[in-house]
Parts: sequence; structure tokens; C-alpha cells
Amino acid sequence: MTEHPEHPEHPEHPAREAWERSPSALLTLRPDGTVLDANRTLLDWAGLEREDVVGSRTLSGLLTVGGRIFWETHLAPLLLVERRLDEVAVEVRTPRGRLPVLMSAVLTTAGDGPAEVVHVALSSAGDRSRYERELVAARREAERSETRLRALQAVTAALSRAVGVDGVADALLRTAVAPLGASAGTVWLTGEDGGLSPRRSTGAVVELRPPPFGEVVHGEPVLVGEDLLVPLRGQTALHGVLALTLDRGAGAEPPSVDVHTAVGQQAGLALDRAHRYEERAGIAEQLQRSLLAGEHPHDERFTFATVYRPGVEALEVGGDWFDVFTAGEDVVSVVVGDVVGRGLGAAVAMGQLRSAVRAVADPGTGPAQVLSRLDRFVDQVEAARTATLVHAQLDLGDGCVRYACAGHLPPLLLPAQGPPRYLWGGRSTPLGVVLGTRDRGEDTVQLGPGDRLLLYTDGLVERREQGLDEGLDVLLSTVAPLHGLGAQEVVEALTGALLDDGNARDDVCVLLLSWSGPVLERRVAADLTGLSPLRRELGAWLAERGAEEETAEDLVLAASEAVANAVEHGCGGRPEQHVTVRAELTRPAGPARDPVVLITVADPGRWRARTASDERGRGLGIMRAVVDEVRVEPSDTGTRLVLRHALRGGAA
Repeated sequence: MTEHPEHPEHPEHPAREAWERSPSALLTLRPDGTVLDANRTLLDWAGLEREDVVGSRTLSGLLTVGGRIFWETHLAPLLLVERRLDEVAVEVRTPRGRLPVLMSAVLTTAGDGPAEVVHVALSSAGDRSRYERELVAARREAERSETRLRALQAVTAALSRAVGVDGVADALLRTAVAPLGASAGTVWLTGEDGGLSPRRSTGAVVELRPPPFGEVVHGEPVLVGEDLLVPLRGQTALHGVLALTLDRGAGAEPPSVDVHTAVGQQAGLALDRAHRYEERAGIAEQLQRSLLAGEHPHDERFTFATVYRPGVEALEVGGDWFDVFTAGEDVVSVVVGDVVGRGLGAAVAMGQLRSAVRAVADPGTGPAQVLSRLDRFVDQVEAARTATLVHAQLDLGDGCVRYACAGHLPPLLLPAQGPPRYLWGGRSTPLGVVLGTRDRGEDTVQLGPGDRLLLYTDGLVERREQGLDEGLDVLLSTVAPLHGLGAQEVVEALTGALLDDGNARDDVCVLLLSWSGPVLERRVAADLTGLSPLRRELGAWLAERGAEEETAEDLVLAASEAVANAVEHGCGGRPEQHVTVRAELTRPAGPARDPVVLITVADPGRWRARTASDERGRGLGIMRAVVDEVRVEPSDTGTRLVLRHALRGGAA
């Protein structure tokens, strides 16, 4: 080292002083690794004096065993080839143990001569490693925060779209369980008594365990074992608790109190809205049903079943309606209509139109004439204009149906035997929309015993994502397999299948009318003077129903025995008494089932167990020999004896 103070390597030269005090260890080496010079930082790290290092040690001698091998086998040869190394991790031996450093080196020519030297810089990796660890931790926390924020946004968005309490519970479980690090979740909601009950779950039901529920009423989420209890508090009341089983697997993140608190608050406000929605929806539906309520006729020759489902798109009442009433002797009228629009105005117009139909449907007035009269009515009631309506009149005596459609969807005929089909006759424009003439058309269809007629509003088949033709095809394919069900079961299964996908937005009204067939009912005096005419009428009635001659004779015989026994034992031979005989044809549920004849014989007498000499017992034996079933039904007002027999092979 030169002693001239102007030379950069002189100990008192400013550059030399900066070199000595550099925070990095600086060395100058021969190409073979011998140390030519080292600054004070390196000497302090190694715990050595300058004379112990300069000229007597190599760089590899200052490194740990692993660093030495790495230098000799890889770094030194690479330096000779590349003439440069950048930030290679090695370790320096110090009195306090191993010191991780990053080594950079460059092979250059010394001064103006041909000799080469290696300049080496060793930077402590401790601060950098700590910085990198902190940087990685910060990045992970940022990623966790971003994930939680996205989950919270997803929860908020799902809750804002949820309809009703169950919708809120489903949305909460879908977005706040797995995305927020839970393996299972249960929404517990408060009931009218203030108690909690599970409403919805994903995975196993998460039970509520201590602490008591009151501890989370006003507080933040509470961790109980592996379960997190998140209060769902609205603006004024606590609606329940979201109970979560936290995922404790490898890599699972701890719960975020802030995020779960926000989730509970958002869900509580959503439940506020849901309760208000359901309350208003209940009022709207109650109003709608009150407008649909009324006295409906009862006759064993026909049955009807209905389903009304309010729409879910809005809370207002709608204009869908139905009615069933008599329109003269042995004629029953059924109506299904739809007033355009929603809200109180549509509901009022619906009620007025429903009353108007009953008012104008006089006995002897056919469906087409009823619609024409309604055209004049809607001229005075603007809200009812363009309403659609289907009106059908069933003759209970012969099963003939006259029907007319004012812009409404076609009735669907469901025969007891055969495939269903739409009735496209009797069509005209909606009410109040008259083109040219006011005359409206109508059509007829003949029902057989057990045949059914389905009337419905457009909400059953119309969807935003499909055409009307497709909707009608879906209705046809859905109703066909329901042939064997009872009337109420059919309408409930049908609406369940078509509406429970959540895509329906309009009100739905469905009415299913069934004709049981003509009924023969006669009174026979106790003197039996009317028995012979009854036998002839019953035989003719059975023949019209398709009964074979032998079957008809057996049934007439059984009925005669039943009447004779009723006169003798039920009327006591008193001529002022009488026996009532009723014959009807029914069709049991199920495909390809034979129609059944039911003959009921009623008398005013009390049933008593027969004695050994009782002729009534022998009469029962004859009946049981020729029919499928004999049933005795005693009551406080008399005795009914029912004969049941299937007409095998079908009936007309």
C-alpha cells in the first residue's frame, strides 16, 4: 500500500476512509483467491486484524465449509469464465457463528499492467431477508384482505338480490361459509317465542353451544371451540345467528372478526327487508285470496280443484282469478281470467269482472253470449279492458261442455283414457277488443265419466327464456304422467313441477274440473210399487254406461235384493216410508283402471246384527255373490248399503 497521502489507497485519503467504513465488506483478491486488501467491515465480521488476513488468507478461508466448497467448485471457475458474479448467497465465519451474505465479484485488470485482480463486495443478507420476509407477509396479508373483501362483496351482492327469509338464508350460506374459511354453516333464526331454530344449513348442522345466546346479542362474533357464532342483527332486532364450523386444516386462515361482523350486519339488514317483504306479500296474498273467496256449488256429479300462486317479482296483488258457480239447473260454470297489470287497481277490476260474470251468466246464456255482455261491461271499467278469460259450462246430465276463450290460453282436455290435448275452438279477442262484429264464437267438447278439463292463466307456461309454444309443450308433457292422481294432487304436482324452478314471475291460477258422469237417483215407496220401473231404468242406465248384459243383470239383481231388504227391515213395511236408490259411475285413480259402478240404497232404519233366521242376511249373501264389494254404513239417521262393482273392459 502506498504511503503518499494523495494516493486513493493511502489510509488518510477520503476515498480510502469511505472504503473502510462501507456497510458492505469489501476485498481485493488475486485470481487465486488470496486477499490483497480488506476493509474494516470485513475484519470486524471475521473478528480478525488486517495482518491476519492480507496476504495470508484466501476468500474461501473466510467462508463456512459449505461456502468454501461452493466457491472452489462453482463460483471461482464461473468468475474466470464470466468475469462477474452477482448477489450469490454464501456464509462468512464469524466469532458469533455463520453470517449470511450476498457476494458480488468482478475480475478486472489491475492498474495499467497486465495483472488481474478480483474486487469482491459482501452484503449482509440479514436485513434483506427480514425485509423480504416482511414483504412476503405484507403481500400475503394483502391477498387475504383482497380475498375477504371479494367474499364480503359477494355476500353483499347475494343478499341484495335475495327474496324472502329463506332466500336470505340460502344466499348467506352460499357466499359466507366456504369463501370465508368455514367447512359448515347453519342459519339459526328467532321465532315468535324468541327461541332459536335452524332454518337452513350447508354441511352438517352446526349446533349452538355455550356461551348463551344472550352473549352475542349485542356483541361481535364469538368463537366457541371450532365454531364461530355471528349475530345477525337488524336495525332494531336480532334475527338470529350464523353458526360456522371453522376449517382447521393445513393452511387454514384465522377468522377475521371485522369481516364476519360486517357479514352479520349485512345479513341482519337483509333479514329486515325480507321480513318486511314477507309481511307485505302475506297481506297482498290475503287480499287476493279474499277476492277469490266465495260460495261454490257442490254436486257429486263433478269436482274441481284449484291452486293460486302469487308472483314473486312484486308484492302487489294481481289480476288472476277463478270462479265456479251454477248457471241453471244441471249446469255448472267455471271461469279463469287474467286482468292486465298489477296492484290494487288490477285487483279491484278483477273483483268487479268476477262479479260481472256471475251477473250476466243467466240460465240459458251460452259462453259466447256471456263474453259479448262482458264487452259492454268493460267499456265502463277501463282497468278490466283487454282482460283475458275462458268460460266453460258443463252440463252435469250428459257431460257436454260449451266453452269460449276471450284472448285466453286454450283449455287442456285430460281424458280418462287417451293422451291430453288442447282445445283450440271458440277463440276470440280479449274483452273490450272487438273487431268488426260483437258476435263471439264458442265450441263444445264431450266429456266422459272421469274426464277432466284444465283451465289456467299464462303464468303457468310463460317464461322470459322460452317461447309460448315451448311452454305449452312443457305443460302437456308434465301433466300427462299425473293421470292417476286425484284432482287436488294433480294441480299441486303440476304447479310444483312448473313453478318451483324460481323462474316464474307472474301470478298463476289453475282450475281442474272433473265430470263424474250422470247419476241415476230414484225413490222407491215401501210398498215396492216402484221396484219394477227401477229395475228397467237401472238396466238401461247400465247399458248406456257400457256394462255387458250379464253384468247389468247381476247388478240389477243385487240392487233389487238391497231395496227389498231395506223396505222390509229398514221401513218396517210402512207404506209412507221410502227407500232412496242412487247409481253413479266413477273412475278410480291410476292408468288403465276399470270404471266402477256404485249403487247406494238408503233407508231410515237402524242396522242390527242379523239372527239365524234373518232374511236380511240371506239377501246380503246374494249381493256378495254377484258384485265385487258390499258395504253397510249405519248412521244416526238410518242405514246405507253400498254395492261396488267394476265394469271390466271399460265403459262408454
